[in-house]
Amino acid sequence: MNDKDWKILKTLYKEKNITKTAEQLFLSQPSLSYRLKQLEKEFNITILYRGRRGIEFTEQGEYLVRYANEMDLKLTDLKEKLSNIDKELNGTLRLGVSRSIALYKIPNLLMEFNSIHPKVQFSVNTGLNLDLINSVYKQEFHIGIVRGNHHWSDEKIVVSKETINIISNQELDMTKLPSIPRIDYGTDPALTMIFDNWWTENYSETPKVAMHVENMEIAKKMVSAGLGYTIVPGIVLEDGSEYKYNKELNGQDGEKLQWITWVLFRKEYLELSTVKTFIDFLRGNY
Repeated sequence: MNDKDWKILKTLYKEKNITKTAEQLFLSQPSLSYRLKQLEKEFNITILYRGRRGIEFTEQGEYLVRYANEMDLKLTDLKEKLSNIDKELNGTLRLGVSRSIALYKIPNLLMEFNSIHPKVQFSVNTGLNLDLINSVYKQEFHIGIVRGNHHWSDEKIVVSKETINIISNQELDMTKLPSIPRIDYGTDPALTMIFDNWWTENYSETPKVAMHVENMEIAKKMVSAGLGYTIVPGIVLEDGSEYKYNKELNGQDGEKLQWITWVLFRKEYLELSTVKTFIDFLRGNY
């Protein structure tokens, strides 16, 4: 079993289709089928079978796919370590980034880092915080940049703390907030929990949700049109948007509510020059 076999297993597991897998890997279908049979013979197992919904992997086949994923990542890391020895920093940095950070922060951050280390390339994936954390744990990403407080037992650093703001294009009487139209949006459950906890600490009535939109940017547009108020982390106000009412929210202890951005990574990845240099860059600049 070699690196070509790893790619066959990974691609086939993703596509669940022999024809598509062969096309992606520039192989003929007979060649692909032959190689799968050789692997089954080598390990004396059945890797897959054809079910009603197409290709299905056996339990042994899925185990082999997990092995292929792990080995492919290790080979990539090995190549990066070797390429960084006594040479200008290069390689690909795999990042898992929360969507709002990817939208508001990552472009300028990567541009600045790339101006110093032009040979470094980036693979950036966005998603929900918990999914990103799981992917960093499984070594699919070198580094995760996530928001909110989540359990992580390995290395992590804080790179920013934001206020939580209520914004409106009309002056608000906070005592009458439960009767004023509110615009909610899809976001991370941990952030929603901060909003909900603040609300229950201050009001006995439920909010008057006038609409629920897909994301913060749409909610801001609705606020600008005078259709209600919304609650957002401070990062979304860094684009220069101005509102007639913009108030930072405090908890019951009088302290400002905060939404924290963390950088998470596995300690062993500091052996990669690209990862260590990027972490040092974040520590020094953010």
